[in-house]
Amino acid sequence: MEGMEVVELNSTGRTSAKKSTGSLLSYHAIRYAVTVTEKGCWCCAQRKEKVILDDVSGLMSPGMNAILGPTGSGKTTLLNILAGRLTSSTSITGCVLLDGKPLPENFKLMSGYVVQDDIVMGTLTVRENLLFSAALRLPRSVSKVERENRVDGVLEDLGLTKVANSKVGTDFLRGISGGERKRTNIGMELIVKPNILFLDEPTTGLDAHTAVSVIRLLRDLSANATIIFSIHQPRYSIFKLFDRLTLLGCGQTVYHGLASNALKFFDENGFVCEEHDNPADFFLDTVQEMIESEKKDGEEEKKADNEILPLVKKFNESSYSLDLDAELKPLLGTFLGRGQDYEVKKVPLEYPTGYLYQFFILSKRALINTIRNPMLSIMQVATMLIFGIVVGLIFLQLELDEKGIQNRVGAFFFIIINLVFGNLGSIEVFMAERPIFRHESASGYYHIFAYFLARVGCDLLFVNILPYFLFACVTYWMIGFQADAGKFFYYVAIILLTAMSGNGISYAVGAGIRVFALGTLLCALIYTVMMVFGGLFLNLSSIPVWLRWLKWLSVFRYALEAMSYNEIDGLLFCSDEIRSNGSCVSGFPDVVTGASYLDSQDFVEASLWFAPMALALFFFVFLVIAYLELRFKKLNK
Repeated sequence: MEGMEVVELNSTGRTSAKKSTGSLLSYHAIRYAVTVTEKGCWCCAQRKEKVILDDVSGLMSPGMNAILGPTGSGKTTLLNILAGRLTSSTSITGCVLLDGKPLPENFKLMSGYVVQDDIVMGTLTVRENLLFSAALRLPRSVSKVERENRVDGVLEDLGLTKVANSKVGTDFLRGISGGERKRTNIGMELIVKPNILFLDEPTTGLDAHTAVSVIRLLRDLSANATIIFSIHQPRYSIFKLFDRLTLLGCGQTVYHGLASNALKFFDENGFVCEEHDNPADFFLDTVQEMIESEKKDGEEEKKADNEILPLVKKFNESSYSLDLDAELKPLLGTFLGRGQDYEVKKVPLEYPTGYLYQFFILSKRALINTIRNPMLSIMQVATMLIFGIVVGLIFLQLELDEKGIQNRVGAFFFIIINLVFGNLGSIEVFMAERPIFRHESASGYYHIFAYFLARVGCDLLFVNILPYFLFACVTYWMIGFQADAGKFFYYVAIILLTAMSGNGISYAVGAGIRVFALGTLLCALIYTVMMVFGGLFLNLSSIPVWLRWLKWLSVFRYALEAMSYNEIDGLLFCSDEIRSNGSCVSGFPDVVTGASYLDSQDFVEASLWFAPMALALFFFVFLVIAYLELRFKKLNK
């Protein structure tokens, strides 16, 4: 790619060889539309096409390129199309060129993109966040020392050296300031030394002084890169740092060219900015007033003219548009001369690191995050221990009397209910990190599968396996189940598989639903249906045939069958008087065998091996569903 920097690191981690001058990014006749449903009753609602961007063209050259416009003008949409993050061929027409050539396949890896919200792991330090980016976004051929030098160079360039070892901060952990967080986000992208950097409203949420310092930092970086960013209502001290300005209104180009010529263009068309008015505010107010005026004229009138705003037509007829066309035509002519299709195409990503290495780095980050935010793990362990002791005290040392079977089955079901419903919190496993995941996966940090395995593995190990193992140990011996090593470890295995099955359901729901309350409700509904067909409240043989098949989809049933057969089979239950007389023998009156009870519940001996397999299959199936939701529901967009 032309203008790309040749990476040569010296001892300080800075580039010591060729100096980049940035790249030329051009976009030609971009049109983007979505299908929306008009308001109305459900039976008469109509779907129509809504145009977000309408035939916009422009040139983003090395330096500061600002995209300005009122809310809903298409700023972020244009930015995403230029960055290759919005690539639906059915709704986008036109093309985006880099130095007159099609975007390379690894464009997402070569360029940087800073989202509007701060997307960094709050429990990690500034340096650790940058090292994470370096580990995944730089090739394995770059040594550890070179990566650390690269990070040190970025920290110095961004003025973050003093806070390099400070944690970024979370809602419960005090961290660095807002401006330092924003610079950390920028630093995550500068690790790959991109010669094109995209930013979505980089000053959002910052005070005036911090916003200016961030834009000045970008101004310094623009000496060797093409900086493209959307921005809303910048103050004058920020506006004067722009090199080129793209002003949008209703998805069309109101002005595109040098920022210093924007006031002249408006003045030539009868819109004069007062002496002490902020030019950026003046542009936005003028465009917004035009939009509101056009809305009053009626929908049909707007459809009659392709240019919704008068200034759009004025710009298309101006010398600024002619100069722009003169710059764009050679680039487009070269591109079309190669016989390429005139459209934006989705291209695959090529990751600089492999699955196993990504899994290792992601697991390491997840482990650090868990260790530095231990409350969840500690509370889970403490909760399960307390709950295990409570259950143990309630069912303390059960006897083999007339109530022995009822009490054991009651203990099993009580345990299973709490194991399954206790996993509702796992819905947040993917919800909590969704913004980070969406950004990192879209930027080509890692394969989704590597992230999925690392995140699930860490959650299972520290939030589930250890607490539930302790719970199984406490309840088994306090309740007084059979003192047999084989039966004990089988019980532990069923406890873990039952909990993991419940977790799998929560993972699947949490990966596909964005609202926690809705996810909790859906999970509770699934758990409740499974519980009804679990075999305790209702003898499954009495269920209508057309509903009986649901028992095969109940985690409760498999867990209850396995625990019951493991504990009850082979036991004899009788009164203390019969037992004292030595008459508690199979076949005697008032003696209930465990086998007869199991037969009455339609439990079969095959459950001992079939139930664990079924529970493991449940867990695996729901994990696959969760992964497919992450993979195909496009949560990274």
